[in-house]
Amino acid sequence: YKEMRTPPGEAVEVSVTAKQWLWVFKYPNGKSTINELYIEHNRPVKMVMRADDVLHSFFVPAFRVKQDVVPGMYTQLWFKPTKAGTYDLFCTEYCGKDHSNMLAKVYVMSPEAFSRWERGDEEEEGVGAVVAESPEELGQKLYDKNGCAACHTLDGSVSVGPTFKGLFGKNEKLQDGSSVLVDENYLRESILLPQEQIVAGFAPVMPAFKGLLKDEEVDAIIAYIKTLK
Repeated sequence: YKEMRTPPGEAVEVSVTAKQWLWVFKYPNGKSTINELYIEHNRPVKMVMRADDVLHSFFVPAFRVKQDVVPGMYTQLWFKPTKAGTYDLFCTEYCGKDHSNMLAKVYVMSPEAFSRWERGDEEEEGVGAVVAESPEELGQKLYDKNGCAACHTLDGSVSVGPTFKGLFGKNEKLQDGSSVLVDENYLRESILLPQEQIVAGFAPVMPAFKGLLKDEEVDAIIAYIKTLK
């Protein structure tokens, strides 16, 4: 048991934040990813984890590892991925309405591919490859990848957050009684700093994406929202 719980000294440390309903991974080189964990084949990895809101649980069946992720404290586990490939990561502690959508992918990469990813050359790899696409197409992919569907519907139905259908160009009433026009500036602030202007009737539960999304990714999400009439 002691060996199972004690990571080797050469283990790479990855910081993990669990929140409704997504996973955020921060790496030693300063990179951050959402719902995608990139690790090197045959290199031990130590996961240092915390929860931003409620109890979650980190589970990768293929690695035979599972650990609760708890608000107000750190938990950890370690593993050594011995086979390159793509694996599923689940939250296995009920964490609210969209618990079943709190999913992520683990990409175990060869040392060469992982080095390119660390340097920012991931477009040379199949994993994370960048292809020519419109901002709207990229925005749709980011909507799926970052778990936006857990709170924001596309069909006008009510969920945890406002629906994206018909959102752009409307006037939203805020919790403080004021109203705001949903334009590009409002959407950008609502993505990066969502606690600044809370829409009336909704709880302030959305995590901030400042530092997690590039400017062009924010632009793409906004472009996608504008198409949802």
